Amino acid sequence: MYTVIASRGGTARPRTARDTTRTATGFGLITMTLFAVCFVLLVDGQSPIASLNSGLPHLELGTLIASGHIPAAKAAVEREREQLTQERDAFHRFVADVESIPVSAGGRQSHTPVGITRANVTEDELHSVRAAYRRRVMDLNHFDQIYGEQLYENIATELSEDVAAAVVHGDQFSPPVKQVVLQQATRAGIRRERLVEAVTTERESLEYAQDQLQEITGALEDEPTVADFTLTELFEYERRVDQWKGKCARLLRTRQRDIHSEDRFPSKFDISFVQRYLYNDLETDFPVLTTGLQLYSRLEVRQRAVHDEITYR
Repeated sequence: MYTVIASRGGTARPRTARDTTRTATGFGLITMTLFAVCFVLLVDGQSPIASLNSGLPHLELGTLIASGHIPAAKAAVEREREQLTQERDAFHRFVADVESIPVSAGGRQSHTPVGITRANVTEDELHSVRAAYRRRVMDLNHFDQIYGEQLYENIATELSEDVAAAVVHGDQFSPPVKQVVLQQATRAGIRRERLVEAVTTERESLEYAQDQLQEITGALEDEPTVADFTLTELFEYERRVDQWKGKCARLLRTRQRDIHSEDRFPSKFDISFVQRYLYNDLETDFPVLTTGLQLYSRLEVRQRAVHDEITYR
């Protein structure tokens, strides 16, 4: 399978199973290290979340959710979804174009006009295939920025090396060549459709996470300062903060499980680890986890303030 991942450096490359495994393994090691650090801090009586986020700049709660990592991730996902949809449609149109191009010698559709050599007709047919590919696929507005490839290179990546050789350097648009071009172009469109489904799933996950986090920040912002509470109200407020922390922690666990889940997407393809694919240009490859940890840290600060207020009353 030649599923293409657009590297942010401007070239295209096939995403291999080895790449996916290496990326997932790397994140697994980071996660194990994170848990190890948290365990040591807990043994020492320190707050792991506060320690991990001690270097984070102060953020207003509204800014944290409304204009932080998740909105940037949603914009990246929407842009990727739009480009993938255009590419899917482009391959579908290319298939329709190729179906209308007659085959060369040996095909029932081949008719050589009087006075025109067979070589010229063959060249016209192959030229039509190449022109259709350029017009439908390579003329997309984002093609040069994302892929930046020449005709042979892109056909080889998308449709196979054999198809590229036959279309670009071949001397006959035979029925077998036409058949394999149609088959491979159809598969390229299907791969884009599967990626669109995966990216749509990721967009829905981002929207759900943002809604959940906004509920917590909205509740926090609506609360008065702890100095205004009675002692009874402080105990009740501490209970609410603990509930918000639990909700935030559950969201983080769910998101982490989704990242590693093989059943997350409705269609199977060779990119199960989409974080780096989608978010390579952003400040973090894990926008929900980063935002959730920042919010959890703020909740811990609020909870400590409540405990201090109760202690010194």
